[in-house]
Amino acid sequence: IERHSVLEVMMKSISGVALLAVVLIAGWSCSDALTLQVEPQQEECFYHDMLAGETFAMEFEVIRGGLLDIQFRITGPQDRIIMEKMTYFNRRDDAANEQEGKVSFVASFSGIHKICFDNTMSRWTAKVVTFHAKDKASSNKDEIAKLEHLGPVVDSVIKISDDLDTIERLQHHMRVREQVHRDITDSTNSRVQWLAIIESIVLIVMAVIQLNYIENWFTDSNKRGRV
Repeated sequence: IERHSVLEVMMKSISGVALLAVVLIAGWSCSDALTLQVEPQQEECFYHDMLAGETFAMEFEVIRGGLLDIQFRITGPQDRIIMEKMTYFNRRDDAANEQEGKVSFVASFSGIHKICFDNTMSRWTAKVVTFHAKDKASSNKDEIAKLEHLGPVVDSVIKISDDLDTIERLQHHMRVREQVHRDITDSTNSRVQWLAIIESIVLIVMAVIQLNYIENWFTDSNKRGRV
């Protein structure tokens, strides 16, 4: 009985350690979204070390500035251009904007890959870009789940981690959409305020001109004689 109890305690300890390791790995695999401002006639680049055959996936979106457009480019080792496109996020369809910023490719060569947001085509307007990408740990989840000593509880933890990652991406997308709509609302409100100020100034100027004209009309002897 004592042997069975000791073995049971040892198995529970091993399972707990394995579960904790998987939870930590799942936590490391999540990536936070980054937001940066690309100044006019400038380019911002990031570097990512990849192995041949490794899959890279990221999502980005321009949330403020001009026509919500930016030049996106991925360059591999030895300055090989893997992807280059001009992206626009000013469509009314949110699904189209979300699809515009999705990027995925498989590395053909090992080495440093450069991801760039190019705003050199803009002379005056800065662009605010938000993006996030998965790191290497996310690609090892399937291999971790296939290990024989990990039970269904660990598989459930990995599935929950994937679901939480999906929820995090959706929340980030909703925050981006909220920011875009808030900027549109603030811009519209500012225009309405300026138009109201201009209208008030025009009315005041017209009132002063009319009062001045009426005063001159009554004080002019020639015009008074006609009356």
